[in-house]
Amino acid sequence: MTTELRTRNQAQQIYVRALSSTWRNNIELHDPSLWLLREPELEEKMLRDADIAHAVQYRRHMIAGQRWSCVPRVEGSARAPMAVAIATELVDGIKNFTQARLNLARAFFSGSRFGYIHGEARRLKIGDGIERTWWVPTQIEDRDKRFYRIVPEHDNTTGSLKAHWEVWDIVETQFKPESVDDWKQTIRHVYQDDQASLGHGRALREALGWWWYAKTHVFNESLQAVERFAQGIITAKIDGARDADTGMPNTELINEWRRVLEDLRSRHVLVYDSADQIETVSMSSEGWQLLHTIRDELRTTIFTLILGANLTTQASEGGSYALAQVQENSTEALVQYDRETLEETLTDHLLGCLWFKNHANLVELGIAEEKPRFSIVQEKREDPKERADVAAVLNGMGVELSRADVLEQTGFRQPEPGEEVIEKAEPVDPFGGMLSAPQGPGGGQGPFPAPKLPFKKG
Repeated sequence: MTTELRTRNQAQQIYVRALSSTWRNNIELHDPSLWLLREPELEEKMLRDADIAHAVQYRRHMIAGQRWSCVPRVEGSARAPMAVAIATELVDGIKNFTQARLNLARAFFSGSRFGYIHGEARRLKIGDGIERTWWVPTQIEDRDKRFYRIVPEHDNTTGSLKAHWEVWDIVETQFKPESVDDWKQTIRHVYQDDQASLGHGRALREALGWWWYAKTHVFNESLQAVERFAQGIITAKIDGARDADTGMPNTELINEWRRVLEDLRSRHVLVYDSADQIETVSMSSEGWQLLHTIRDELRTTIFTLILGANLTTQASEGGSYALAQVQENSTEALVQYDRETLEETLTDHLLGCLWFKNHANLVELGIAEEKPRFSIVQEKREDPKERADVAAVLNGMGVELSRADVLEQTGFRQPEPGEEVIEKAEPVDPFGGMLSAPQGPGGGQGPFPAPKLPFKKG
């Protein structure tokens, strides 16, 4: 330890001087990605891997969610319900809004994702029922992070440093500073925005890259080994393999024999002279088992990196099922963090854009300071049988339940008028007949009231 204390550590000087040099170049704050520097098309190649594509898509769908809502920022405000209703009405009109959230949810993998809010002016009667001209969002265009860049500005007079965003102009084929409207209409979802990432976000692909690289090489080796392990290797001892004069291998004869054996093998037949010795050697399974073990190890690590768990679809019962349930909580905690960061981004940028564009109307309605929060409903798929058992027990204890909630969590729906239905069955003991004590205070067996399975209207 004393040696380390006396030795000068260069890490600090390297970092701070490189950071100052980067900020003062007045050109661009480049994405400090080691993998993008090595392979510009890395993300597209990684997402063509079946395991990575499955895990990334699974996490993106969980982050984006199916249902959303706008909620008051401050509870108890008299004007908050009107602000929530207006925000919900405007956001609900966005075309393919679910897909837009799915695109933004990819930020954990790419570091950051962008979306441009398109909109138009419409005459609407929302809020107090008076017709006004509102700026209404129509769609959110997905834009790749490479469409934008961050340019530093160094003021030599004051010595201050700041930066601004520029967007690529396809027509003029150059980067241009964003206008105020473009700035307000752009959603910037940056994942783990720390100083070292220079505003580009810290992407999970940086950790995944090494495992994807190894998996690619192991997979290539496995494909090449398929023929060797499946068909074995042919060895041939032939006369005249060495030149009698020089003692060197007879290349022409060896190549001719190789071509003949390859042709005969492709036709599943071997024909050779009785003086020659042709033998097929079967390969040991140890090499193939090693490749199989390495592939499983890489696959497990990839799932763990992306989902925080590696038992997403293959566990169904026994110990694996119990472990999958534990890991499901780990995945949910990871996804919940990502979902909350997306909620904050949509609150600041999407609802912020609506409040900026419709500021005059909101001031007139008295809700300019009542911008709500965007919320994605947390949905966790429950076991229908387990939820039905819980509902039966709770109802048997006298707890009134919502019919809609019970039907939704058990996977059923309310019958339509005139639709053929199954008649109600007689009430069943929710404890499976285990109660054999005298009747309790509610008329049922044991200390609990009698079951009330026919649900009451809430």
